[in-house]
Amino acid sequence: MSFLQELKQKLEKGVETAGQMSQQMLEISRLTLRIKGKKDDIDRLIANLGREVYQTWEQNQDLSESEAINQLLKTVRDQYEQLHALQQELEVLKRSNQQADHAEEVTPTLVEERADDLATVEALPQAEEHQDAPASIDMGGTRVAVLYLCPFCAHQVESEATSCSHCHKRFY
Repeated sequence: MSFLQELKQKLEKGVETAGQMSQQMLEISRLTLRIKGKKDDIDRLIANLGREVYQTWEQNQDLSESEAINQLLKTVRDQYEQLHALQQELEVLKRSNQQADHAEEVTPTLVEERADDLATVEALPQAEEHQDAPASIDMGGTRVAVLYLCPFCAHQVESEATSCSHCHKRFY
């Protein structure tokens, strides 16, 4: 009976680890989306700044600073500072994720540890793989489900997709 308890504990740990990894990946995706949004905001502000500079030049036939230009410049600088902070936060999250991956030691699987106990057990039928099931990868002897997320709206997409079926944006 202890074999089943150990198996249950290993499965629970695997599910917990997969949950933590998916949370980290979701947070990385959210930060990536926020960074992209911040870059888009900066691009719009710079375009507005260019229009304002041109309009000021058109009115005076001279390039002089106006209150609107100064305000746009300050706003652009603030947006760049916020972008830099988001990028640093993303790097810290990625680094901690990589360190966690490297910190985990690969241990023999429960089946390998209990090979002699399993010799008396008949082979269990293999679960059928469904085509709509998420892809999985091998992480040191443990299969982990992989979800593919749209970088724009964070909805799940197919592994081979080149555009999102939800927001219809092309990402490959």
